[in-house]
Amino acid sequence: MSRLFAAEWSRLFSRRITLITSLLVGTMLVFLAFGFTLSGSAPTNDEIASAKERAVSLGQLWDERTEHCGRVQSGLEQAQPGEDLPRGCDYGPRPTQDSLLDYGFSFHRQWPNLYYGAAVLFALAGFVLGASFVGVEWSSGGMASLLLWAPRRGHVLGAKLLAALAGVGLLSIVYLTLWTGAFMVIAAGNGTVSQMSAGEFGSVLLTALRVVFIAMAGTALGFSVASIGRHTSAALGVGITYLLLWEFGSTVVFTVMGTEDYAEPYRLSSWARAWLQKGIQATEANPATGVAKSTFHASWEQGGLVVLVVAIAVAAAAFVSMNRRDAR
Repeated sequence: MSRLFAAEWSRLFSRRITLITSLLVGTMLVFLAFGFTLSGSAPTNDEIASAKERAVSLGQLWDERTEHCGRVQSGLEQAQPGEDLPRGCDYGPRPTQDSLLDYGFSFHRQWPNLYYGAAVLFALAGFVLGASFVGVEWSSGGMASLLLWAPRRGHVLGAKLLAALAGVGLLSIVYLTLWTGAFMVIAAGNGTVSQMSAGEFGSVLLTALRVVFIAMAGTALGFSVASIGRHTSAALGVGITYLLLWEFGSTVVFTVMGTEDYAEPYRLSSWARAWLQKGIQATEANPATGVAKSTFHASWEQGGLVVLVVAIAVAAAAFVSMNRRDAR
C-alpha cells in the first residue's frame, strides 16, 4: 500500500493538469490580494466620530441582548413570543469603532469572507483534480494495466484516493498560509490592521482547517463520481448538472416564488456553509410578503458530519463499483 501511495503521489504532482490547476488557483488568489491593495483609504474625522458614536449605542444593545439571552437560557427569564435566540447566545463580535468603519481593508473584519471564498475555490479545484486523477486512468486503459501487477482493486483505488486527498490538502494549506500572510501585510501597509487576540487567531486557524476539510471533501466527491462513471467527463457532467439544476436552480425558484426555501436543508452547500460559519441560525423574512425565506438551523458539528457522510457514502459506492466491474 505504501509503495502504491508513493507512486500515486509522484504521479499526481507530475501531471500537467495538477500544475495548470495550481497555477490558476494561485493566480486567482494573487489577483484577489492585489485587488485589496487598491482599496486602501483613510477615514475622515467625521467618519471616525460617527463610527465611535454608533459603536457606543450598538455596543450597549449588544450587551443587553447577550445578557437577556443568557438569562433566558439559564431559566431566569422567559423568552418573548416568537423570539428566536441564537445558539450559545452567539450574536457575533461586539461592535467596535473599527468594525463600523467601512473603508480600506481590515483583516480583522474581513477574514471570514476571505476564507469562505477560498473554500469554494479550493473545493472546485479539488473536485476537478480528483475527477481527472482517476478518470483518465479508466478512459486511457491505465487502470487495467495497473491491475496486472497490483490486482487488489481496493488497495489500488484506496492509494489513488489517499494521494489525491493528501495532495489537495497540502496545496490548500500552502496557499492559505501564503494568502493569509499576504493579506496581513496588505492590512498593515494600509494602516487598517487591527489588534487581534489569541482567541481570534485561534478562530482563524480553525477556519483554515475547515477550509482544508471542504477542499478534501470536494476532491473525494470528484474522484468517486469519476471512478463510478469511469471517465473524467462523468464527474464534470454530474457536478455541473447538480450545481445548475439543484444548488442554483432551486435557490432561484424559491427566491422568485417569495416563499420559504424548502430545499435548503437538502443542499450540500447549506451544510458546508454551516460547517464553515460555525453554525447557521436563519429566520430571515421577506420584507414584501412577510413570509420567512429560510428557517434552516444547523450547528457546525451537524454541517461537518453531513459533508463527511456524503463524501464517505459516494466513495464507498466507488469502491463497490470497483470490486464489481472488470477493469477494461
